[in-house]
Amino acid sequence: MAPLLAFGHACEFLVAKLEVKDGVVQLEITADYGANPMLADEAAANEAVQRILQLRVKDQTEPLQELAPLIFEHRKQWDPATPASFSPPPDGQEHQLLTGIWRWQPEAKEIALSVPKGCPNDVLLWTTAEHLPGKQVQWMLLIEGESTPVIHMPQSGVSRKPWWLPIGVLVALSLIGWLWLIKRRQIPFRMS
Repeated sequence: MAPLLAFGHACEFLVAKLEVKDGVVQLEITADYGANPMLADEAAANEAVQRILQLRVKDQTEPLQELAPLIFEHRKQWDPATPASFSPPPDGQEHQLLTGIWRWQPEAKEIALSVPKGCPNDVLLWTTAEHLPGKQVQWMLLIEGESTPVIHMPQSGVSRKPWWLPIGVLVALSLIGWLWLIKRRQIPFRMS
């Protein structure tokens, strides 16, 4: 009989938090380079965070950093709302987490996120919303070549201007100009 030995790692995938609010997509992609055997060091984590997801609009895909920059920060704790249970670091040590924060406002009404083919890392994508837009789940694990369902983008408040506002401004300016002209020329105003 074989001995009962088990070895495991805290996090062999990257974790991405998705938020869609007011027409803006925000991703927080985190790599645990202290506990992920696929990431040798912080430089490898940085590269993995930059390459793990790409944006798909219709049939075209683009790397995230082509659309907006990733802002990196170091963290010592996982987000408390993360759907997975991660092992604590060994005694006396802290997590070695590198998070890339990406924000972008797409013009398209529908987008998707995908893991590029040939990518060695997987990603746990999750949201604090009731469900990921387009599918009734709060999290999903994506491997190379897989995509999220279509994410429907809510229209931002900026694009919901009333159609009559520019016309009203033009009428008001015309009325002010006409009144100014009458006063300047001192033309008596008569009603017929």
